[in-house]
Amino acid sequence: MISGSENGRLAAPIRVAVILATKGRPQAIPELIGLLENQSLAPSTIVISATAVSDIEIPLATDLNVEYVFGPVGSAAQRNTGLERVRGRADIAVFFDDDFAPAGNWIEQCAGVFSSDSNIAGVNGTVIRDGVKTQPISWQEARHLIAAPRPADPRTLSDIADLYGCNMAFRMSAIDDLQFDERLVLYSWLEDKEFSRKAAKKGRLVECNSLIGVHLGLQSGRVSGKRFGYSQVVNAWYLYKKGAFSLSEASVHIMKPLIGNITKSLLPANHIDRRGRLHGNLVGLAHLLSGDCRPEKVIEL
Repeated sequence: MISGSENGRLAAPIRVAVILATKGRPQAIPELIGLLENQSLAPSTIVISATAVSDIEIPLATDLNVEYVFGPVGSAAQRNTGLERVRGRADIAVFFDDDFAPAGNWIEQCAGVFSSDSNIAGVNGTVIRDGVKTQPISWQEARHLIAAPRPADPRTLSDIADLYGCNMAFRMSAIDDLQFDERLVLYSWLEDKEFSRKAAKKGRLVECNSLIGVHLGLQSGRVSGKRFGYSQVVNAWYLYKKGAFSLSEASVHIMKPLIGNITKSLLPANHIDRRGRLHGNLVGLAHLLSGDCRPEKVIEL
């Protein structure tokens, strides 16, 4: 049962920690903190995992319990740093990308999902717009989208194989002994799928229709097109060799972006370096064929 109040927001016995890994987007964190301030259920802790003070604006003017941790660069490494900070202090760990805009009841609905079924290990929300797949979205537009009236549909849960890292939450008891694979360096492509599949050994992974949000797809702070293209190939193959992906899954993860980058590099969109990604794809394939296929080699590009 969720009860009590704190500054007009609901307070719950279930402790929800939000972990935000960020680099190179100091303007993004205040925007996201503002959205978290307006949640109907306040998170017990917010951990901002950065690589340097220049990644964030300190101090943030907020009444929320915000903590800062600093460590090695890379989404996987930064998420691990944040996760270590909340172990033993939270019942649920929520991972938001620093360019994700959650609707005002996201945390409350998330807590409700976990409370409804003790066998649920991980939850994804429903991304109503994803700027990564289309065009980058402004914070102003994102706030408008998540505030728009929506049908009052009953909460429904759909079982899924893995989670999308821009907005995912885990029961801490399901991930207490897990870490993100830090060999998936920098942008850490596919680390969310691999981590959530490990969590799935402890319970269900579900997508919930009442956890609404927008992924802005901001370009600032991202790795170069060439490096990202390299990781699209090499990370998928590495996860196959590790046993996290089947051969067919790895092949799809390699061929789909390769074909997309070939076709779309003819008339590339201004916000996506398709030719750089294609170059990285080809370098990754060359390393795969040579037998020297390691995710860490992306740093050398």
